[in-house]
Amino acid sequence: MPFIGDRRPAGARCLSAGIAAVALGCWLAAGWAVAAEETPLVPVTTAPLAELQFHPAYSAPATVLALNDSAIGAETAGSVQAIPVRVGDEAEAGTLLVQLDCRDNRIRVRRQQAALDAANAREALAQRQLERVRSLSRERNVSEELLNQRESELRSARAERSAQQAGLESAELNVQRCSVRAPFPGVVMERLVDEGEWAGAGQAVIRLLDNRRLEVSAQIPLDRVAGLRRSEGFAFETDDARLPLGLRLLVDLVDTRGRHREARLQFLADSALPGAAGRLIWHAARPRIPADLPQQRDGRLGLFVAEDERARFHPLPDAIEGHPAPVDLPPETRVIVEGRYGLQDGDALAVTEQDPAL
Repeated sequence: MPFIGDRRPAGARCLSAGIAAVALGCWLAAGWAVAAEETPLVPVTTAPLAELQFHPAYSAPATVLALNDSAIGAETAGSVQAIPVRVGDEAEAGTLLVQLDCRDNRIRVRRQQAALDAANAREALAQRQLERVRSLSRERNVSEELLNQRESELRSARAERSAQQAGLESAELNVQRCSVRAPFPGVVMERLVDEGEWAGAGQAVIRLLDNRRLEVSAQIPLDRVAGLRRSEGFAFETDDARLPLGLRLLVDLVDTRGRHREARLQFLADSALPGAAGRLIWHAARPRIPADLPQQRDGRLGLFVAEDERARFHPLPDAIEGHPAPVDLPPETRVIVEGRYGLQDGDALAVTEQDPAL
């Protein structure tokens, strides 16, 4: 056995043992030792995937639209008596917008009421006459023909009363229509008539914009539609606000000129003003890593990760060179961020953790 401090080559120490087999074993052991000493550890720096991955943001032009932008019309004809609202005023549902002169309609109501009263009197008379004839018929003092006649007269009186009742209701409805009221909450955008003008039935008198039921319309490029469907977070962004949205639908129609599809979204809390222009912002559902991290080996793009002090190449099948790549590894995976350019799968590593502050 060589003594401590013997500086002779390993082969010389084996020969001095005097046994050929032992000498051969020593030569092999010496060769392996030299090989191990000559294989350097590759210095690398790693960072957890959770600190490197991100969700890319995408955007598209968007506009806030009101669900109702209506020209409110008069439902009956009449002279414009008053317009109690002005442009820019907010109106609740039922607010009086325009008052028409309603004297003619009120006269028709009184006329129909009188006609209904007369019909009620005729019906009452026909009812009494029928009851008398029925009483006499039981005593066989009147003919069956007279009984049938009185029954027919009562049915006619009831039909006339029903018609006069319908006429009265129609006249009363026209009186109500003299007051043009807001059908929904909104902002008065335009007065289409002035006081003293004659408004015909069906003529538009006020333009009212619904400022509460709003949607955002955005034009989505076709190559972004699939990613938008998978995204869970949307926002409408202007110069001074970022408001959360929820996706209502993607219109099943492709604009052949711009090669895009329209998305309709709803405000989840606060809303922007109708007509406001901005950008729809959404984020990719799958996390990405920076475009410079993937390396190409054997014609494939992938990540180098550190496992048990060894470099492991993890292919990324959806990666495109020069673009952030989607990755589905656990967040705690140790990704090699420095020293990766010359690495090969299986290389031994000298690992240093990246400073989280960097």
